[in-house]
Amino acid sequence: MRFSRKLLIAGAVSATLMLAGCGSSSDEDEPMGSDDHAHIDPLDPAHLDADGTAATAMQAILSWQPAVDGSKSDALRRARPWLGGDLAATVDNDSGAATGLRPDREWLAWQQAGDALTASCTKADSTPAAPEGMRTVVIDVSCRQTVLHTAGSSTPLAEQTWRTTVTRTDDGWRLTDFRYQ
Repeated sequence: MRFSRKLLIAGAVSATLMLAGCGSSSDEDEPMGSDDHAHIDPLDPAHLDADGTAATAMQAILSWQPAVDGSKSDALRRARPWLGGDLAATVDNDSGAATGLRPDREWLAWQQAGDALTASCTKADSTPAAPEGMRTVVIDVSCRQTVLHTAGSSTPLAEQTWRTTVTRTDDGWRLTDFRYQ
């Protein structure tokens, strides 16, 4: 009887210790989280690298809405967050006049049909190598525009290569020049 009483007491003590261990917590070991639902914009110029800036800026520049845009200059103005240098100054000082971008011969047809054009751009293999740490780099960008027709169909246009120049600023990389290759 004596043995079973000791066994019963030992079992009760063990169960109590186990339950006490499971129910307690130390504030020191708990990670402090946040319920701030921070929004990270992947297109925010401050968070893009040089390649991302070149591609994103050119996508904006080559995406047109002929039915509502007066010219391609409107797309250049929409690309303003990714622009820098003289290119940004051109947009900032624009009084609504054309910025020297020539309309495509199809512009009027797209305008009359109510079509829109969207561009998808990626870094091209022809991009020249740049030494590490450069503040200004040249990046070739391959862009494909797609005409989005009001009837719901789409027409891909031929791929084009653009040579871009991007410069690192205190606020991230900015497109400072582009030209058709």
